[in-house]
Amino acid sequence: MDSAAVPEPAEVAGGVWSVALPFPNPLGFAFSYVVPAPDGVLVVDAGWDSDECWDAFRAGLAAAGAGLDDVVGVVVTHVHPDHYGLAERIRASSPAWIAVHPAERPRIAEGEHDRVRAIEDMAEWLHQAGAPASEFAELDADAADMRSRISMVVPERDLVDGQTVPGTGGALVAVHTPGHTPGHLCFHDRQRRLLFTGDHILPRVTPNISKRPQSDVDPLRDFLGSVRKVRGFGDVQVLPGHEWVFGDLGARLDVLLVHHEERLTEIEAAVGAGAGTVWAVTRAVSWSRPFDKLRGRARRSAIGETFAHLYRLAVAGRIQWVPGRPDRWLPAPSRTTGEQPDVA
Repeated sequence: MDSAAVPEPAEVAGGVWSVALPFPNPLGFAFSYVVPAPDGVLVVDAGWDSDECWDAFRAGLAAAGAGLDDVVGVVVTHVHPDHYGLAERIRASSPAWIAVHPAERPRIAEGEHDRVRAIEDMAEWLHQAGAPASEFAELDADAADMRSRISMVVPERDLVDGQTVPGTGGALVAVHTPGHTPGHLCFHDRQRRLLFTGDHILPRVTPNISKRPQSDVDPLRDFLGSVRKVRGFGDVQVLPGHEWVFGDLGARLDVLLVHHEERLTEIEAAVGAGAGTVWAVTRAVSWSRPFDKLRGRARRSAIGETFAHLYRLAVAGRIQWVPGRPDRWLPAPSRTTGEQPDVA
């Protein structure tokens, strides 16, 4: 897939500017937003760590009538490398503090040991999924590349649900929206009626919701709850992490809820037809691109998303989970619903 064309910096509303920062992904770019604040500007998300991205960020600041000295803070929706990558450069070049949700802190790179452990966890996860040996080949190179793209900078501040973002005069409020990551945040600008959604709500793409190695959470449950949560903000302009700014939030939320219910039904049917491992189910269901054409991290994202849906079905009593190496997934002998997955 060709990368999307990178748009020029643009004023969105009330002095808020969108700054598209290029990165090597079919989406083409991630948005950083420059928000006026009483003592300068606030930045929402910090893009990919590359010289090209850094140049684009500084050009975007200039277009918004600001410079690095004006950046008072950086609020981060989540610490994936395309949203957190430039955080260290920004802090080193400005008076800015950096803030994340506390649940994002464990995802920040802490050195080589962390990378090695991540590879080991991912390998064990692939064994659990029933993946063939060929799926392990790119783990080391991919993990090294991704870790190198995550800023090592440790945030000075935490932001939790409902907290007013410092330095915004009370205009910007953090909204905890777990699902895509455990500590994902949206930011509601009450004065301008804007909602900065990071990767939680995008206008076209469905964000990846994966159950990851060593995770004991139910990410799809969390995501669906977060989708319903932001419906309460009503008629806002949505400023996402990728693609384009859009309106009619409610219609997009409806599409996402229907999509995941259809996906749950499709995966439940695949289990009923005999697909008994995460790997087998992943290969049995439909994807926007044929699974065999996906490579590396894209394939593992598909596996993680399948696992998240299987886990949600087990929690709902619609299928049965038999933990092992690999895990087995079976049709439920009877429909039961509880707080824990139906485990044999």
